[in-house]
Amino acid sequence: MKKKSLPVTNIGTISLMMIFIVLCMVTFAALSLSSAAGDARAGQKMQAHLEEYYNASNEAEALLAKADRICADAAGVSLDTEEFYRLVSEDAKGFAAADFADGGLTLSYQVDLNGSQALSVRLLIRAPEQIQAEGADSYYKILSWQVISTGSWEGDNTLKLIQ
Repeated sequence: MKKKSLPVTNIGTISLMMIFIVLCMVTFAALSLSSAAGDARAGQKMQAHLEEYYNASNEAEALLAKADRICADAAGVSLDTEEFYRLVSEDAKGFAAADFADGGLTLSYQVDLNGSQALSVRLLIRAPEQIQAEGADSYYKILSWQVISTGSWEGDNTLKLIQ
């Protein structure tokens, strides 16, 4: 009786397929781990930026409340619009820059976010007569509340191709 010999190629083909499948799974696992680590770093940066923004926003809100108190105090003692604007601009010099434009007073101040950004706020101050005429409920109107860049940007577009 003759023994049947099994072909060696069938065992080799299955082994090669298994090795290929394992290599694919290891590659996909490494890629997903790398992607998850990148997402975690991006999330931490976003969290830090949001904390900086909300801290600066809280500071800006405190200065806004201070400006509102200054306006209320000036409205109580002033007799006309010019005197009201003068009192507000004098009292706000400690934290804001006052500018007379278009017949009104504008207060501007900045709160640092980090080394290269700041929260910039511009307010249009309303006189007591304007508040009554417009039916407004506050002494100010927020013209802008935005994050601005305070650092200088230096672009480096050089490529080191040949050492």
